[in-house]
Amino acid sequence: MRFLSTASPDSGRMGRVFSAVLCLTAAATTVAAFVLPESSRQDVSTPTTPVVANDGWLNLTVIHTNDVHSRVDPANEFGVSCSDQDIQTGHCYGGTARHKTVIERLRKANQHSLLLDGGDEGNVTAQVMNELGYDLGTIGNHEWDNGPDNLGLYWPKLKFPIVCANIDFTKNPELGKLVKPYHIFEDLGVAIIGYITNTTGDISNAGPSLSFTDPIPAVQKYVDELEAKGIKRILALSHNGYEPDMELAANTHGVDLIVGGHSHSYLGDPSNPLSQGPYPTIIKNLKGDNTLIVQAFCWGRYIGHLDVVFNPEGKIVSWKGEPILVENSIPADPRLLKEIDSWRLEFEEWGQTVLGEATDSFDQGSCKQKECTMGNLVADAMLQVARTPILNGSDESRPWTDFAFINSGGIRSGLPLGNITIEMIMTTSPFGNGLVQTQLTGSEILNMLEAVSAGRYKKSQRLVTSNIQLSGLRFVHDSSRPLDQTHLIEAEYQDHNLVWRQIKKTAVYNVVTLDFILKGGDNILEPKSERKEIVLELLDSALMDYIESKGKISPYLDGRIKDLAPPKNPESVVDHLDVEKLEKLMSMMDSSSLWPIGTPEHVKTQYPDGFLAMVKSFARLQHTAAAPTAMEGADPLFSNTLFGDAESRQEVWA
Repeated sequence: MRFLSTASPDSGRMGRVFSAVLCLTAAATTVAAFVLPESSRQDVSTPTTPVVANDGWLNLTVIHTNDVHSRVDPANEFGVSCSDQDIQTGHCYGGTARHKTVIERLRKANQHSLLLDGGDEGNVTAQVMNELGYDLGTIGNHEWDNGPDNLGLYWPKLKFPIVCANIDFTKNPELGKLVKPYHIFEDLGVAIIGYITNTTGDISNAGPSLSFTDPIPAVQKYVDELEAKGIKRILALSHNGYEPDMELAANTHGVDLIVGGHSHSYLGDPSNPLSQGPYPTIIKNLKGDNTLIVQAFCWGRYIGHLDVVFNPEGKIVSWKGEPILVENSIPADPRLLKEIDSWRLEFEEWGQTVLGEATDSFDQGSCKQKECTMGNLVADAMLQVARTPILNGSDESRPWTDFAFINSGGIRSGLPLGNITIEMIMTTSPFGNGLVQTQLTGSEILNMLEAVSAGRYKKSQRLVTSNIQLSGLRFVHDSSRPLDQTHLIEAEYQDHNLVWRQIKKTAVYNVVTLDFILKGGDNILEPKSERKEIVLELLDSALMDYIESKGKISPYLDGRIKDLAPPKNPESVVDHLDVEKLEKLMSMMDSSSLWPIGTPEHVKTQYPDGFLAMVKSFARLQHTAAAPTAMEGADPLFSNTLFGDAESRQEVWA
């Protein structure tokens, strides 16, 4: 990820840290006394022998975080700033000062502990991580956002080692001196090997001097080396994702526990809608022994905690633990809270970093009903990322991406005329969603477009809860038809030669979308047991890169979504707005500004007459064809110059 030249070398990509800009007032919240889970307050006993010094047994408490993305202050369930209402209703989580409280209490409750981080902390946080007393960290893909030179300045500031076994530093030996493949905690007889996703060269700004290899042979190589040194207790610290960690566990031997990151996976309570698997997840390795896998979601909402018992042969024979939700009831450490306040100015300034300029405002209000200018911007950015080669100057590349699509609900705000800042982008994309390239058959695509048009899948009757926005694909539908009729009329994608072609049911297409959608989000896709997936980068990162690369961006519509349904009378829509919902929203108003509390300033400036004026404007946009001007001279249905004509502003990236 490129940065403006004014960024400080220790700053990192603070785009993912919008909460560090806005989640400021909630850090001081202290409610009830903090009580650790039962598993946190008791040592785990061994099956047969009490733990005593020098008998070969070891009780170890593993405390871990991952993908905090520099969220120094608490954040709500979407990873952005806590409003007063979030605080009052108990939906405000995390924050460094609360982390300090949890970590110190876990340490005091257990004799032997290690605090580990699975990457994507954010390289603004050397002072934070040192303050919390991390014992070891590995590298996330977002640590490279400011390039390798920045890490050469950042890593020496850390008071703990950094480990990663599958990076080739041959062309950058000075940086390589700051990273080692593993670290041995001599007092515990424990070694920890680090590794990172081998897609990092593609999804980050690591540059041509570094390469990232398959972690499976790299990890096994160093397991063998450690075992030859007599080390029996071997852990791994990963930024590779939950499913790839399971694959590594099954294809290696000698790793007792993998502490993971990258996929933002919550493991644990199956009744929690976030849950992706058990905590820990147990995988049989190549020798039939157990490898435990843990991960702790993202944004600092949870602190991972697992008590394990090693027997004299170095095998984990007992374990107990669970992720700890860092909620309002956990008091903030007062000394650290005061120190964080002194850092606040830096975060606020970073949030105002200018990425580019908009020649006119981008509308988000109509995205849930039809093609919208903000949707086109976001989908175009997604497609640009997906069509970027893996290695600069190399013939190696991903499969060609035919098109991109996103749920309209994933686009949370528009953009104003004028300068576009990091804060604005994080308001637009606050969820931390990742981009994933996958394959869909033509039948899946046509069924999806029909279901989006009709609002449900006909066979399963699954309701589709969001419209979509797209790039590289266009379709015509009639949303006014009865449910038992076909709504989709025509669908086309654009091939390598910039020619529009019909979607064929039996063909297979490479597409890029959100991880949220592939997990069933908004019921946009029908469930499927297995899909081939290539993880790219986060949506907010892609959008920031796109705007920076353009410099100036202009809103436009080009007919990629065409609804033949007759328009409704806009005034009747405004007259029949849901009064009850409006009254509820009005109760949340800041009386001095006539806006809901927490509304970003750039949204307010677009509607100087206040919130109700915005609501009425959105209502009209959603039910009329009135919108920013479509491409001049374009066919109102489909234009063969959609990509080829420079005036369309939608470029093709080879």
